[in-house]
Amino acid sequence: MEEHSFVVSKERGNNRSDTRPLIWWFVLALIALVASQVMRLHQHQAASWLLWDYAGRIIALTVLATVPSARVAAFRSDKRQISLFEIIAWIVGICLLARFGQWPRQLLNAAFPATVLGAYPQPTGWLNALDLVFGLALVAGSEEIIFRQYIRQAFQPFVGNGMFAVLTTSILFGAYHWWAGLGNVLLATVIGVFLMLMLRRSGALWPVAFAHYLVDLIVFAQ
Repeated sequence: MEEHSFVVSKERGNNRSDTRPLIWWFVLALIALVASQVMRLHQHQAASWLLWDYAGRIIALTVLATVPSARVAAFRSDKRQISLFEIIAWIVGICLLARFGQWPRQLLNAAFPATVLGAYPQPTGWLNALDLVFGLALVAGSEEIIFRQYIRQAFQPFVGNGMFAVLTTSILFGAYHWWAGLGNVLLATVIGVFLMLMLRRSGALWPVAFAHYLVDLIVFAQ
């Protein structure tokens, strides 16, 4: 019995050692994302704001793409395990959650204005069209790859694959919205929970990324 416990403990230790590089590559990608957020806070033009935003996301994805072990975890392509009807139901539910969550988000941001360090730009014309098509797709794709698919693989030996993992990764996703106010942080955390649950259910990432894109489109196209 003691020998068996030792073997299990040793295997868990080896698994954690194998995934530590994944954690460090996540940290490096996160540094690129946060650095671009900080730079965005100093921009007064929509074009420069978006340029820093796109650059941070592309650099973060490039970091994960250049390392073989990180690339496998981040850009794996799994087949969907649920029907298209269920995917639509998930997407509709998450979009409704995001839509009805705008009022409490605004209320919390108004109640704690000191937590709002910046605001999303309001581009016009061709720049607005570019952002709604390319920009929001980049936002959804990068965040789902990094904060859902990759982090799920990197953190699994430490937090498991149950609800604790869902909550942990979702809180981290919410904290990533630190600059946009307490309301945004909490709403992003809640939506992150359902996006992670959707990923666990669907198996494939593309339905989750599409749901994320539609959530952002509903907010920014208003």
